[in-house]
Amino acid sequence: MAESLKGFVKNLEEIEEMEMDGGARIRWLITHRDGAPTFSMRYITIEKGKETPAHAHDYEHEIFIIKGKGEVTLGNEKKELKEGKFIFIPGNLFHKIHANEDMAMICVVPIKAAKLLLGD
Repeated sequence: MAESLKGFVKNLEEIEEMEMDGGARIRWLITHRDGAPTFSMRYITIEKGKETPAHAHDYEHEIFIIKGKGEVTLGNEKKELKEGKFIFIPGNLFHKIHANEDMAMICVVPIKAAKLLLGD
C-alpha cells in the first residue's frame, strides 16, 4: 500500500470544520480517506469559555497547543495549558480541555479513531 501512496499539501481552509459537543471546533486534516495507514491529524480550536466533550475511549492521542490558554482534565487531575505545551492521553483515561482564552491545537490519533468517528 505504501508504494501507491502519494504525498500532498493542502491549506487549512480547504478542510470542513465541524462543531463538537461543548463548543470546540474540529477539522480532520489527514485521515484514512487520504490514504494515511496509521495516524490521523486534527486541528481543533476552542473559543474562550468553551471546551471539548468530556469523554474516554480505548485509544491514545497526543495534542500540541499552538496558541491560547486553558486547562486539561486528565482523570481527576487538572493541568494548566498554554502555547508550546503538549499532552499525552492514554487510552481509557477520562479527559476534556477547557479554554480560558481562544485556543488552537494539533491532535494526533490512530486511524481507528477517524474510522469510528467519520466512518469508512
